[in-house]
Amino acid sequence: MPRSIPNYELYGDLLAGRAPDPIHLEPIRERSSQHDWTIRVHSHRRLAQIFLFRSPDVLFSLGDVQHRTTHPTLLVIHPGIPHGFRFDEDVVGDVLSIRVGEVPRRLYDRFAAFESPTDAVFSKPDTPRFEDIVILFEQLGKTYQRLDSRRVEIMTALVDLITLYLTGNQSSKLSPIPANAADHLGRQDLQAHAFCVLLEENFRQSWAVSDYASHMGLSASHLTRICRGVMDAAPNSLVRQRRVLEAKRLLEYTSLPLSEIAHRSGFRDTTFFNRTFKSFVGVPPNAYRSGLDR
Repeated sequence: MPRSIPNYELYGDLLAGRAPDPIHLEPIRERSSQHDWTIRVHSHRRLAQIFLFRSPDVLFSLGDVQHRTTHPTLLVIHPGIPHGFRFDEDVVGDVLSIRVGEVPRRLYDRFAAFESPTDAVFSKPDTPRFEDIVILFEQLGKTYQRLDSRRVEIMTALVDLITLYLTGNQSSKLSPIPANAADHLGRQDLQAHAFCVLLEENFRQSWAVSDYASHMGLSASHLTRICRGVMDAAPNSLVRQRRVLEAKRLLEYTSLPLSEIAHRSGFRDTTFFNRTFKSFVGVPPNAYRSGLDR
């Protein structure tokens, strides 16, 4: 690393003594306002950071990459990567700092996926789980203010989930399927995979087969042939199968009424939900839940 780049802990604050938390969360404006909204290029040897820019038009440098955001954006900074910022005075966002030597090894290792600056920027339009990550940031903020005995454990779990979502989004952004598998897949396999990705994002919607086909640039009959040929099932059957899977999860882990479970799983009619669930699982939803209770 060039000697001219200062190495800080938190924006120039050298953290002395025993740190009470391995995880630190604060609004971006809390420190940037003290530095005329400009954070000069610096790096952290022992800190990884995740920035949530809720407002656009943030100018930042990351390694050799310079970028100005046009949408809400998540930025991951691997330890040792030089970075700097120029914020507007009305900036809205948070910065999450993780002392990588004081968190579980799996979490430390996961940051290796963001070592390249080109793999560390996630804009909202290109990140399917962006809103889920925003919710996790909000949960982190609430937990950060608590004083209960499991506070650090809960924060670590939330950060673990944030990085897990980001590495998943990164993989789908870079390549919809593993590169070593792509060499061995034919055109129909790739189209079937694309359908599964689209299904995962939209199974709760009232989409017909023609809607899925249209988003893939195919006819409904062509999509049906692909699904039958590759997955041995018609697309509407695969949609129902995914909805039933979601219903099973809700039956197992919530006490929601059946009508609400049907709605959240993508079924618009409770009677049809009951009939479909029984055809896939062998018992109706209420019997399935009763069996779990026993």
